[in-house]
Amino acid sequence: MSAQKAMNMHKKVRALQGKLSCAAKQSLDRRFGALYDKLYREDVLRVAWDLVRANNGAPGVDRQDFEYIEKEIGVESFLAQLREELRVQRYHPQPVLRCWIDKPGKPEKRPLGIPVIRDRVAQMAAKLIMEPIFETNFLPCSHGFRPDKSCHTAIDEIRRAITFDGLTTVIDADIVGYFGNIRHDLLLKLIGRRISDKRMLRLLRAWLKAGVMEDGVYEESGEIGSPQGGVISPLLSNIYLHSFDTMFAQSGIKGKLIRYADDFVVLVKGQGRRVLALIRKMLERLCLQMHPEKTRIRSA
Repeated sequence: MSAQKAMNMHKKVRALQGKLSCAAKQSLDRRFGALYDKLYREDVLRVAWDLVRANNGAPGVDRQDFEYIEKEIGVESFLAQLREELRVQRYHPQPVLRCWIDKPGKPEKRPLGIPVIRDRVAQMAAKLIMEPIFETNFLPCSHGFRPDKSCHTAIDEIRRAITFDGLTTVIDADIVGYFGNIRHDLLLKLIGRRISDKRMLRLLRAWLKAGVMEDGVYEESGEIGSPQGGVISPLLSNIYLHSFDTMFAQSGIKGKLIRYADDFVVLVKGQGRRVLALIRKMLERLCLQMHPEKTRIRSA
């Protein structure tokens, strides 16, 4: 593919995202009923491939890496086959390869799910379509895996809250096994507030139900959990915890919440224990628990 054609495809996808964002902003409770057909557009899948390819990463359970796809299958053929499978709704995700990585400075390990590249491209295409819609609802307190947001913007907010607002009581929170405890039914219900396209919802459910493969043994996903490492997982994580952000914003607590994915701190002027108890109840409504040993109240 020529560089000019690739550039034009990226422009078309950005234009599509802009239209979705504008439509979402016009009505913050609008439900989008025709999204799936945009998922398998040639330009969307090509941009999705480019983004996934730039991230590189290890192969999944099928052991196909990027070099194999480029040399043996051909990118155009690979994307054409994926597009057709999505179009006729014959696409089925493969199990996620589970591996364990070290946590810096800690003895325990973190589970990491590695989808096959084909599923990564499909998930990236879904992210390109869904993200502009949900971004209109997300609150400023959320900094993880969002456009123009980062851990640096989160740290800057914490500094400002301490320095200029005098919020020196810090609740350093830790959610127990967050990604492994996301309830599928509740997550899909939250997604359904913005997306009514049944084909899109079925696809998201299929990714949640794909299961994992570890040491050659397949494990079903059950009714909870989203593999940490999937392309779509950060967006789904933010959709799920957006409810927590909203509960905090409407709680009347005189303080500030700063969240990066499943890590967050709350800064207040005293009354840390009372606020911590309220936060615990908010998370319980999402079937989440705070770690009793890792959650602490500290002075800035």
